[in-house]
Amino acid sequence: MSGILKHIYLLRWHCLRFLRRVFHRPVAVPRALIARDQGTPLPFIAGANLPWLSYGNDFGANAWSPGGGMAQLGNNENLRRHLRELKGRGIEVLRWFLFCDGRAGIRFNRGGTPVGVDERLFADIDAALESLAAERMKVIFVLFDFLWFARPAMVNGVQTGGRTRVVTSAHKQQCLRRLVLRPLFERYGRSPEILAWDVINEAEWATRGWGGGIIGPSVAFLKMRRFIRRVARLVHRHTGQMATVGLGNATGLPLVRGCGLDFYQVHWYDRWQSVAPLERPVAELGLDRPLLLGEFPTRNASRSAQAIMELAKNNGYCGALGWSWLARDDFSGMKETNSTIS
Repeated sequence: MSGILKHIYLLRWHCLRFLRRVFHRPVAVPRALIARDQGTPLPFIAGANLPWLSYGNDFGANAWSPGGGMAQLGNNENLRRHLRELKGRGIEVLRWFLFCDGRAGIRFNRGGTPVGVDERLFADIDAALESLAAERMKVIFVLFDFLWFARPAMVNGVQTGGRTRVVTSAHKQQCLRRLVLRPLFERYGRSPEILAWDVINEAEWATRGWGGGIIGPSVAFLKMRRFIRRVARLVHRHTGQMATVGLGNATGLPLVRGCGLDFYQVHWYDRWQSVAPLERPVAELGLDRPLLLGEFPTRNASRSAQAIMELAKNNGYCGALGWSWLARDDFSGMKETNSTIS
C-alpha cells in the first residue's frame, strides 16, 4: 500500500510541475537587458549603489528604530534630497540593500525561524518606491547581504547576522520563502520602479570553498545554488521583474550559472584584477544572459570611474553601477569626486 501511495504522490508532483510550466506567467524583461540577444545595440545602464541610508535600518523596525525607516518623515526627506542629486548626475538605476544582515524587516521566533515581515516593512518600501517614482528612477533591491551569514551578535537588543540556518535548514528556508519573500513579491511584483531582485550580495563569501567560513558558518555549494534557484523561481512566479545575484567577482560565476537568473552580475575592484581582469570581454565568458557590472570603486582605484564605465561599456557589459553614494568606506567616492557618471 505504501508503494501505491508513493506512486500517486509522485504522479501528483509531476502533474503540478507540468501545470506550473504551462501556465507560468512570462517575465517582463526590460529591453535594455534583452536587446543583445536580439542582435540590436544594447542601451547601457548607468547607475549607482546607494546602497543604504543606514545599513539594515532603511526597511523595517527594530529596538534601535521602532518607528521604522524610510516612511519616517525625516528619513524620507533625506532620501528625496539624495535622489534628486543622483538624478542630476545622470543616475538611472539604484542598487539598494533591503534585509542586509537580518537586523530589521523580518520577524523571527525564539528559535530563529522567520514568521513573517515586521509591521513597518511595507510602509517603508512604499515610501521608498514613491520617492523613486517621483524622480523616474528604478531600483535593484538586494534581499540579503553576505553578512546575513556572519556570526551572531546582540547589540542593544538587536541581533545582527547569525542567520545561516535560515538557508541551510529546509524548514526555516521554507518559512522564509513562504512567509516573507512570497508576500513581498506578491505586493511589489508589478511595481514599475523595481527593475530586479538581487538574491544575495556577494554570495561567495558565505559559500564553502568559495571564500565562505571567514565571517561565520558557510553554506555548502549545492545548498547555496539551490537557495538562489528557489528564490529566482519565486521571483518569476509572483512578479514581472528579474532575478540576479551580485557576485564578488567574475570567478564566482559557476556558483550561479543555471540557477534561472535573468542577468548575471559581477563586482570589480583592483584586488580582483589578477583573477578577473576588467579588460576581459564579456563574450569570452560564454554566458547565456547579459552581464552587469554591479559594483566598481569610485575612489582609491587605479582607474577613474568614467574610465571604468567606458571599459565596461566597450567590453559588452549591459551597465555599470558605481560604489557608492553613501557607504563610508575607502572605495566610495561618488558623492565627493564625480560630477556625473553617465
